[in-house]
Amino acid sequence: MFSTLRRASWLFLTLIVLSCVGMVLFWKNMFLSGKASGPLGRKSLGTRVLSEAGPPTDGATDDVLLRRFLEKVNNTIDARIAAKVRDNKQAHLKLHPSSRTSHVAGVCQWCKCQQNLTELDVTHTVYHHIIVSDKYKFLYCYVPKVACTNWKRVIKALEGSLASTDQEIDIYEIHRKNWTYLKDYDQAGIQHRLQNYYKFMFVRDPLERLVSAYRDKFVEHPEEYFGRRFGTRIQKMFRNGMWNILGADVTFQEFVRFVIQAKGYDLNEHWQSYNELCQPCAVNYDFIGTYENLEEDAEHVLKVLDVDKKVSFPRRQAQIYNKRTTREVLKEHLDGLPDAESYLRKLWTKYSLDYAMFGYGMPVRDAR
Repeated sequence: MFSTLRRASWLFLTLIVLSCVGMVLFWKNMFLSGKASGPLGRKSLGTRVLSEAGPPTDGATDDVLLRRFLEKVNNTIDARIAAKVRDNKQAHLKLHPSSRTSHVAGVCQWCKCQQNLTELDVTHTVYHHIIVSDKYKFLYCYVPKVACTNWKRVIKALEGSLASTDQEIDIYEIHRKNWTYLKDYDQAGIQHRLQNYYKFMFVRDPLERLVSAYRDKFVEHPEEYFGRRFGTRIQKMFRNGMWNILGADVTFQEFVRFVIQAKGYDLNEHWQSYNELCQPCAVNYDFIGTYENLEEDAEHVLKVLDVDKKVSFPRRQAQIYNKRTTREVLKEHLDGLPDAESYLRKLWTKYSLDYAMFGYGMPVRDAR
């Protein structure tokens, strides 16, 4: 009897020890795998896909691997929301608002990008890009070259500092205004607003936005701030001493080369990714509109905020903001690049998370 109890006790203790060892190994594995493939911050999705994929077994190029990954992500996630697509030719433009946010959430889960905003090393950037309206209880994450000037006009009109959104005003005055940002509140105030206010942002095709930034800052207004700060630096990097003191004639190829390798001081909100500026995997946006569907999406936001009777979103001039013209301008600039496919692959790697997250097609396929 005593011997039987002893054997049972030893067996019980052995099981406890084995269980403890198993738990230690399990959590060690979880920790290491989490560190290896955890939330994306500075490392792009495209870079991670290539590094994790290893050498292709079928001889596929990096470009092909990236295309396959994007198609896999979008096909898997879009299967849940296909019934809500109103225009199959331009699905990313015509998703129901709830479907856009669902798509983003799906990509965040797919790439393991969900993050706690307070733990991000880019929190400073996010807090500086979210404009707060306590009166109307909304948060707007502005993205340069995605109708942010007009949205700021709307906010000024709501505040009463503009008679209407069509009132003539110096564009620089709009951006110089002392806006109230999320950064202006303590942590409790930030969390309260993130949890209780209506949150929205707008996006567009990443390459169209990049071309728009280039034309605005280095072609149409080359001798202003961007020419002095970035134009001269870009020329010094790529011209072997032949540079212009005003940085006034930066070529698109030089600009693209600069953006591809931009880090730290060279980063600017006009070419930083949507993910970096607004962190949609950490901020649960209620609505994500598109530039391509701007007027309809803007009207939706104003109605949700119950201010559509107070203000109207500024109408775009068709001859200037024609969607087809925008694509043609993009194609014109891409066609002017030597070895364009190589540049496009590098740009897509840099902006791969934006392309996957917001449902835009591969630039190589769509733009050329």
